[in-house]
Amino acid sequence: MKRSILLSLTLALAILAAAPGCNKVLNEQPRASIDPAFFRTPEGLEGGIAGIYSSLRGHWSTQIFSQLFNGGTDEMVRGGAADVQHYFTYSPLMASNTNDYSGFWNSLYIDINTANGILQYGADAQMDAARKAQLLAQAKFLRAFCYYFLVTTFGDVPLHLEFNTSPTSADARAPIADVYAAIIKDLTEAAAELPDQPGTGLGKPAYKATALFLLAKTYLWRGWSAAAQASDFNNAFDISKELIDNKAVYGLDLWPAFIDGFLEGNEYGMETIMVVDHTKDLKFGQNSAPGSFASNLSENKSNFMFRPNYPTVNANYPASGGASVCVRDIQNGRPFLRIRPNMRYLLDVAFANRATDSRYDGTFQTVWLSNSTQMAPAGTPGAVTPRGTLINKVDTAIWCADRVVSPAERAAFKGIILEPEHLPGATVPFTGTMFPSLRKWDDSTRADLNDYSDRPYILFRFAEVYLIAAEAAFKGGATMQDAADMLNVLRIRAARKPDQTPAEYAAAVAAQTITPAQVTLDFILDERTRELYGEAVRWWDLARTRTLVPRLQQYNLEGGPNVKDFHMLRPIPQQQIDLVTEGPPFPQNDGYF
Repeated sequence: MKRSILLSLTLALAILAAAPGCNKVLNEQPRASIDPAFFRTPEGLEGGIAGIYSSLRGHWSTQIFSQLFNGGTDEMVRGGAADVQHYFTYSPLMASNTNDYSGFWNSLYIDINTANGILQYGADAQMDAARKAQLLAQAKFLRAFCYYFLVTTFGDVPLHLEFNTSPTSADARAPIADVYAAIIKDLTEAAAELPDQPGTGLGKPAYKATALFLLAKTYLWRGWSAAAQASDFNNAFDISKELIDNKAVYGLDLWPAFIDGFLEGNEYGMETIMVVDHTKDLKFGQNSAPGSFASNLSENKSNFMFRPNYPTVNANYPASGGASVCVRDIQNGRPFLRIRPNMRYLLDVAFANRATDSRYDGTFQTVWLSNSTQMAPAGTPGAVTPRGTLINKVDTAIWCADRVVSPAERAAFKGIILEPEHLPGATVPFTGTMFPSLRKWDDSTRADLNDYSDRPYILFRFAEVYLIAAEAAFKGGATMQDAADMLNVLRIRAARKPDQTPAEYAAAVAAQTITPAQVTLDFILDERTRELYGEAVRWWDLARTRTLVPRLQQYNLEGGPNVKDFHMLRPIPQQQIDLVTEGPPFPQNDGYF
């Protein structure tokens, strides 16, 4: 059963609306000031923490955010209805469109200021000591969380660690070394103070494992950066190994099969470290009413962002005419077609070993059954194609194949077969409107076929701990054998497929197992795609490892010609730059104008 947030989000949202931005010049409209005494109350601490968690819903899984951080990579290209096309193609990127990131920037700094108020004044709150200690530790984690995403997205950013109540028109960027140091301090303290198991009330609020996860990833990022310290990769590996070795202590483990972690109902399960929670309750003002086309900006739209326009595939496709072979329904989802997979990279490289690796099938929907009406009973006649009458809920109406099919196969297939557009000989290719669909975020419980999802959005997974450890080992934090061992855990898990015989599984395990000599940075990045495709981490992965430019030039035909090294940082919102009118000008990141 999906859990709704139990703490008072009404109070939380009021805090967010009133909290002044930590950066002091973030918001064009003035915001009411909060009396610091508020954070000396139990309501201030509880509501402040809930407010920060609540604000995360305005980013992960939303319409623009999903495109900003999934697009412009080797994994994904523009769908037929992409909104922010310049971040897919890297042309043009100018001051006029840098405000695409203003909501992210502003919200994180507001959250930072809320956390600052809790940490600066919350120790005086008259409440249960143990509960207060946990809330203060949560505030440390959340402040570090916000600064982590700021520094990894924008580079040097303003660093403010005290509660602000007075607006100013002056501000400056702090070096990344200072920001990373502040993040590591907060996470180290939070990990020491948070409990081993998550509490209740916010779905899966941060606990010790959450802080350790982000701490390991912070060391990994700093190790790649200009602020690197000699022990960073060792620390990233050691913390990851501690999480793995003590997974039972933290209630963590891998699901037996890759797809299990994304099944509805498993969002808070053993592989999940952190989620962005969602609810259908309208009283919090963050959701639209059922049937109103998911019009609120904070809703979870991950269930349809990656959907192709399957209802446009008619019985005579690609020619016009004939009935739709599969109409829009709740099960197949709303065709929003903002983002589509880059099959040139995915089929030829990342998922090349589909015979022994279950993650391609676990990641993509490639088959749509005949469905001539939304509620067509199974076994009834569907659309009539030149090759026969489709039977609803029985016959495959659309198949996005992973290869070029033979004329004989096509002639014997009643439905419509599409083929990867980059393969020679493809006669009915994938297009910007019809392509394999990401299935990780499917939601069958929506009241209306155009509605948002109220599934919790999985932000951190235990599987990524193995990937962090492998990358850290590869960079010198441990041995190459350690790197291979970490990757093999995930690869052997991926060898499991439905209805395998023991002999087939053994053969798949042997094929999936790698040696240390096979571990390269490209292999690690490909493994991250196999495991994490569609989880809004790819641009950060390529930026961290300094591979954005070469990998786009190699695999992405629309972004490769325009991408430059400076795109490994995103642009500072022009709004922020314009609001600094005192003291030195606030600099934009190099390359943006």
